[in-house]
Amino acid sequence: MGIRDMQRRDVGRTVLITGGCGFIGTHLATSLSEQGFRVVVVDRAARPDDPVESVRLDIADFPGCVETVRAVDPHLVFHLAAASTIEAAFDDPHGALVANIGGTVNMLEAARIGCTRLERFVFSSTDKVYGELSGDAYVETSPLDARGVYDVGKMSADTLVRLYGAEFGLPVSTLRLCNVFGPGDPNTGSRIVPRTLSRVFAPPGPLPPVVYQGSIAHGRDYAYVTDVVRALTLIAFDRRALGEVFNMAPAGHRTTLDLVEEMIDQARKACEPHDRDRADAILENGYEIVAGTGMPRALGRQHCDAEKIGALGYRNAVSMSEGLRRTIGWFMRDLGIGPAPGDDRCQTT
Repeated sequence: MGIRDMQRRDVGRTVLITGGCGFIGTHLATSLSEQGFRVVVVDRAARPDDPVESVRLDIADFPGCVETVRAVDPHLVFHLAAASTIEAAFDDPHGALVANIGGTVNMLEAARIGCTRLERFVFSSTDKVYGELSGDAYVETSPLDARGVYDVGKMSADTLVRLYGAEFGLPVSTLRLCNVFGPGDPNTGSRIVPRTLSRVFAPPGPLPPVVYQGSIAHGRDYAYVTDVVRALTLIAFDRRALGEVFNMAPAGHRTTLDLVEEMIDQARKACEPHDRDRADAILENGYEIVAGTGMPRALGRQHCDAEKIGALGYRNAVSMSEGLRRTIGWFMRDLGIGPAPGDDRCQTT
């Protein structure tokens, strides 16, 4: 049974998304709402979009989590809320660990005691739980060896989700994400794709993207945000995913420098027919290498094997190159450069 068939069967069910005002959460909430689900977003920020319902809540507040879960009584929980970047966790380790570990315990326990009809609790984890890559690729049974603040917080939460599944019978599934990119990512100060493109498409004129000296050769997997939504949705509905952990399938693997150079080249080509001056400046600027002192420790190499989620029939729909094209188009539209891009909303097939 395909994702569309499963979702058609389940239209009308209630979905609760923590972190639903964040980058991935916004795309997920929009996708599920458009498919006919009742979507309730839980976040510290407000989401006024109708018909998505919004509950302002800090998941560190356990009584608030229980009250919300009991009131909503969801069929599905997508737990995305977390300290969202390595830099944010490094700057506020206590707050990050309270959110990533304590918030996850709160939502798991709230689901355990407050839900009467829960069918799946889907947790958004990360490939950083594995630590430094020593072989060709991580598989889901690779040892977890996280070291940094963000990484350890997510590893702990990952383990707690599996505990609640094995010990208490909570219907859990986990997706370990790689680096996610696409339109609408607000993390322009940290994540490499929005950080680079926010400088290339700075309103007064293009600025050279910044590359940190120590990260030039770092290798990372990347996936486009609508494919991440498809993968999360798949493991929420597929019975074979119950109690299982999956690596996200990467659309591409790049070193930091290769990715920045690719974005510069694509942005220049996209601008040429519409704004030749900006295109020339993008090429002339190149990129700037800086020392990056006082930064959190970063892993040198990461790469996920995605055979397990592939066995469920999952394949990425958006290539690395196409995902960058769509993201660049979104930045250009925001500046009023060129024609409006195509519809990049989440698709389920």
